[in-house]
Order: sequence, then structure tokens, then C-alpha cells
Amino acid sequence: MSLTNQISLSDRISGSFFGLLLCDSLGTAVECQVTGSFEPVTTLRGGGKYRLKPGQFTDDGSMALCLAIALLNHNNNDPQTLHPSTVQMNLYRRWYESGYLSSNGLCFDIGITVRTALNKFSTEYDRTDGQKFLNADAYYGSTKSKASGNGSLMRLAPVPLLYHRNPQYALDEAVNSSKTTHGSQLCLDSCRIYAALIIGALQGASKEKLLKSEKMFVPEGLPSDYWTNETASPIDPSVMTVMTGSYKHRNPPEIKASGFVVDAMEAALWAFYHTDSFEEGALKAVNLGDDADTVGAIYGMLAGAYYGINAIPLEWLEKCSFQGLVQTIIDEILIQSQQSDMSSSSGVYKKVLQVYNDLATFYSGTIKRRVLPCPKQYKTSQQFDEDIAQFQTIYDNMLQSTEWFEDVSTDNDKQLISNRSELILKEFLSLIEQDRQTLSIQYSRSFGPFSDSQH
Repeated sequence: MSLTNQISLSDRISGSFFGLLLCDSLGTAVECQVTGSFEPVTTLRGGGKYRLKPGQFTDDGSMALCLAIALLNHNNNDPQTLHPSTVQMNLYRRWYESGYLSSNGLCFDIGITVRTALNKFSTEYDRTDGQKFLNADAYYGSTKSKASGNGSLMRLAPVPLLYHRNPQYALDEAVNSSKTTHGSQLCLDSCRIYAALIIGALQGASKEKLLKSEKMFVPEGLPSDYWTNETASPIDPSVMTVMTGSYKHRNPPEIKASGFVVDAMEAALWAFYHTDSFEEGALKAVNLGDDADTVGAIYGMLAGAYYGINAIPLEWLEKCSFQGLVQTIIDEILIQSQQSDMSSSSGVYKKVLQVYNDLATFYSGTIKRRVLPCPKQYKTSQQFDEDIAQFQTIYDNMLQSTEWFEDVSTDNDKQLISNRSELILKEFLSLIEQDRQTLSIQYSRSFGPFSDSQH
């Protein structure tokens, strides 16, 4: 028996989600750089275009977290229930407008296709006060082939991770999750096929079986002729070329880490096929440069499911931003994926998410807003410290309240909530300290030291 067959489902799900986030972060160092023009990435080093810290993810990771939260708590596996597209789009909008689930408190990168879809949705949602979407889908992705970016594939992992026990539903939801922002046939086909590969990895399929050239992989639970029978939607020829093994015989510059969804998927599969470990493949993927973070994320979600969490370097895992929240979401995906009724959430998930949401609301709505230029921008360190104290009070009022834990059943769960909440608090305090430094530099350059005097 191969070692990959002995990996637990829990380790595969964790590996996939952390793989997406960390390979996204890995690629930020060389994003938008031409292959061969940079010092090769050898470990998680941060930096790059957005000057991120090691472990901070980009839009790929933020949108994946938004998608996961939209799917959790939803009445899933019921074909009569609408995909939670409105919830999904509102979470993306919150990320876009206020940095929700961002690794550094800002939406610092967003694709044109995503931004266009979000702007259209926001206009309609605000015009109708949300009433239009009570019984309708929020599918705003362009269906034009020229809008076939990789923005829906890069965030896909939560769909197959949550619905892997029902492959048909998972593949349908992969398509629906894409339609919110990317509606072209190339994007829909890529998401559907890649979801099947991730499910296969979760099921313990060998790499040879997953990447067989003669016949596209079909996960257990679907008919063997799934991709070719009369009920299946035809696959675009360019996607079919990739899925029948183009990446096995091509090399850069034919392999391109571009923003085009088919190129990005081919590049990720190229890195997966030509390597024998998670780390080796991750480095091979991101060192293509160009859209390195996204090719990394696409590689990471599949390779993580295949190799499992223990194959990801511990040094990388320890640096993942908001890992307390991330691990809680992963745990909830595992729990709900095993339940026939997914209509309720665990107490740990609800409490940890509440801590994040309450802190994120105050941070983005008050502290971050006053750091940026505006009439109420901080003028003194005292003002800044007062808001930090209020931020800490919000946290203390939750975690030190006996009543707040009343609906948590065990002491172990209470401790888990406390531990993960503390990690979230520390992440925000670290961001706040960076904001303080930004203000100090700004005031030093413009007016003199940031102090208690009015400017």
C-alpha cells in the first residue's frame, strides 16, 4: 500500500485548504515577474509586489475563505435549495470594500472580472435593498470567452472539500460557485473538472489514476462514462487538451502561469505531475513567475489533498495568517462534510467566527478607517491608543463572559475557542501595530513625530 493511501481524510482536507493559502503566499514573492528574471523561490519568504509578510495570502486565499463561510451553515445536498450565491457575493463585497478575511486588513488585489461582477451585483443589491435576491441567484460572471480568468478556479477548494461525499452535487456546485463572478464555459469546465480531481485525491486515488491521459478522471460515486455520456455537458476542446495530458509533454515557455484559466490549470498540473512531493511541486509552480500566487493556489489545493497536511513544511504552516480561524473553518468543513444534514454549525465554529467578525468589524470600521486619510484620521497617539483599548474591550467582553460560553457543551471546546480566539486577537494586534508604524512614518514626513500634539 502506498503511503498516500494511508493519509486520513482530515489530513487531506487540511492539506488542501492550507495548501491553497500557503502556495498563494509562496507565489507572492515573484508575482508579475518574468520567468528567469528573479532569484528562485526556495521557501516562504513574503515580499513581492505587495510587500507581504511570509504566510500572508492574497485575493485567492481571501476569496476561498469567503466561499467556505458562505457554504457552511447552508442547507446543502438539497437540489431544491439555491446555491448561496447572494451570501457568497456579499462576503466578496465585504472583502472588496473593507478587507474582510484579508491577511493584511485590506483588499489590495482584485481581478478585473471579479471587480466588474461585484460592482454590478452591488448596484442591483443596493437598488432593490436585497429584495431581488430573495428567490434568485446572484450570478454576475461574464459569459464571454475573453473573460475566462482564473479567479473562480483559484478559490475552488471549499466546494469539493465540503461536498466530496456527493460528487455530482459537488461538481454542480463548483459550476455555481464560479458563475457568481466567472460565467464563461472555460471557467465552468475548469472548475468542474478540477473539483473532480480534488475529490479523487480525497478518495485516495493514485497520481497515475488522477492524471491518466487516455481518459479523464472520474471520482468514485459517478458513472465511469460521466464525461462522455449523453447527459454530460460537452467539455471545451482547449480544456480537454489539458485534461488529456498536454502538461506531461510541454515545458516553459509553452507552460504559462498566466491569468487565463486554462493556462493556469495546465501550469498547476504540470507542477503536480513532474514532482514527487508537495514542497517540490509548490516551488516548481511558483517559480514560473507571472501569476505565480494563483498557479500556486491551484496547485496547492490539489497537491495538499493528495499528499496531506503533514507533507507541507511545518515552517510554512506556522506562518499562515489567521491560522486559528483557518483551522476552525477546516474543522467545520470536515464535520459538515460527514453529516447528511448540514443545516447547523458546531459551537466552536460559531464562537470563533463571531470573535473574528466582531474584531474585524471594529478594526476595519474604526481603526483602519482612521489610519487612512479622512477627516477623522488619527491626529494623536492618544486617540489611537483609546481605540486599541476599545478593541481589546470588545474581545474581553466576549471571552471573559460566563454567559457567552453557555451554549458551549464541553470544557475542551471552551478551551479550543479561547486558544483560537487568542490567535485571532494577536493577528489583529499585529496589523494594528503595523498601522501605528505607518502613521508614525506619515506624520514624521509631513508634520513631525506622531505624538500627543494636534497637527
